[in-house]
This record gives sequence, structure tokens and C-alpha cells, in this order.
Amino acid sequence: MYTKPLANLIEQLQRLPGIGSKTAQRLALYILKRPSAEVEALAQALLDAKQQVGTCQICHHLSADPICEICANPSRDRSTICVVTD
Repeated sequence: MYTKPLANLIEQLQRLPGIGSKTAQRLALYILKRPSAEVEALAQALLDAKQQVGTCQICHHLSADPICEICANPSRDRSTICVVTD
């Protein structure tokens, strides 16, 4: 049906949560129609996020720094915590 590179792109997109085969196909075809610079920017954003985003050493929230902006804020009330569940 699809060439091997396109089939691989669709397969990889399907691995994302909430992305079924039809949506993966639409996304893949959309990506192929975009200018190369835009596709490269998307690819670079994925790589940058994977390489640069980790968790805060204090609260374990996503952060590009060892300590997130909230925990690093000197005016933060450290006697109050916020608990969030999935």
C-alpha cells in the first residue's frame, strides 16, 4: 500500500497515545506535504525536548533545568504543597 518510509512513519505515529491508524495516516500525509524546513523544525523540536527536558529534583515536575522555575522561586511558600493525581 504505502512505500516503506511512509509506512514506517505511519507506524511510528500510531505509537503515540490516542493516535489510531487513520489519524496516523492523515498526520503522515500532512507532514509529507509540509515544506522541508517545517518538517525539520518539528523533528528538531522532538529531539530537543527528549534531550533537554527532565524532571525537577525537588517536585519532579517537567523542567529543562535541574530545579524548575516554581521550586527555584525564592518567594515560594514552601510550607504549602499541591498534590495532583492522574
